[in-house]
Amino acid sequence: MKTTLEFPDDLMIQVKIEAARRRRKLKELVPELVRAGLDAQRGAVVARSPADLAAGAQWLDDWLRLGAEWSAAAPARPSAREILEADRR
Repeated sequence: MKTTLEFPDDLMIQVKIEAARRRRKLKELVPELVRAGLDAQRGAVVARSPADLAAGAQWLDDWLRLGAEWSAAAPARPSAREILEADRR
């Protein structure tokens, strides 16, 4: 099926460069790229099983706990925000 699409100039340049790199025609490459993007998007959603979500939640809990431990053990110094505000004065 033929259709007309409008791409931002910078994106079209990237697609043309990729087509040249692969020695492919645009009309061959663009459908491949769209399919790959759709497959990746579907795969990302499907990959989120309950076990994946639980593992992600555990990782985040561990990361936050570690950050809190490091913050508590850090010497008292001005925060980045305080330093920037002092520089602005």
